[in-house]
Amino acid sequence: MEVTPYHGEKINLNEFGIADFVEVVFPGPQKKMREIALIILRDLLEGPKTISEIVDKNKLARGTAYDAANKMQRLGILDKEGKYAPMRISSKFALSLERLGVWYRTQFGVKKRQ
Repeated sequence: MEVTPYHGEKINLNEFGIADFVEVVFPGPQKKMREIALIILRDLLEGPKTISEIVDKNKLARGTAYDAANKMQRLGILDKEGKYAPMRISSKFALSLERLGVWYRTQFGVKKRQ
């Protein structure tokens, strides 16, 4: 993950979108992975789906789509009930970031900005 000052300003101005989020999660030269992750997230906003359904619907590269989905699942952005269950957007990612923020401020004595 890479949150730049540019992203921080977009967040502050309430102009940060899904494409920006994907850019933070897949920084650098991972252009194809970003494109596919964006499609996956937009499809999952409509409701749970299998990655196979999303791949077939959007004619995506299967390997790259599964790589992107697996990375988002490891980060807690996506989850599913069982091995073959549809993917869905998860609340785990936000919760993990909140907990990490509290730990970071405590560990390094950083005060929360107002």
